[in-house]
Amino acid sequence: MFTKTREEENVADSFVNMLEKAIDRVWSSEVKEMIISEDDWAKFEKARECWIHQKTFEGGDDKLRDHCHFSGKFRGAAHNKCNLLFRKPKHVPVIFHTLSGYDSHLFIKNLGKIQGQIDCIPNFEEKYISFSKSVNDENKKFKYKIRFIDSFKFMSSSRDKLVNNLEPD
Repeated sequence: MFTKTREEENVADSFVNMLEKAIDRVWSSEVKEMIISEDDWAKFEKARECWIHQKTFEGGDDKLRDHCHFSGKFRGAAHNKCNLLFRKPKHVPVIFHTLSGYDSHLFIKNLGKIQGQIDCIPNFEEKYISFSKSVNDENKKFKYKIRFIDSFKFMSSSRDKLVNNLEPD
């Protein structure tokens, strides 16, 4: 059985607290006003298809300007229906390389302090393939889910090899 040191508990607790505060700050932020340049306006006027699913605008379709609600940046022309369905996701991915080999059980213990349910896909005792935490507001209503995933499952190389694939800049 693994025994945690006091320092490991503090690091895990600090990480979970910082993560929750950062996500709450983003999720509770107001929708940013659209930032649209003259070039963006020209692209919007010329657009003949929806940028989200690349289908042509038909005569009766509502063509409107879509923008990122976090940054305010104009993304392109979209159908009204596509725009309404293209919302901020209900989950926030947190990616670790070799999560299942890491001490993820430290985070799970500290995630239990936040209101909401924990779901996990166990590999074996204290080793998890993936886990997620549903975060609720003060009325215990679902807000979003923090989903911890292991990038090693998708990119099975060492971090050193992955970093060496990057351009220097």
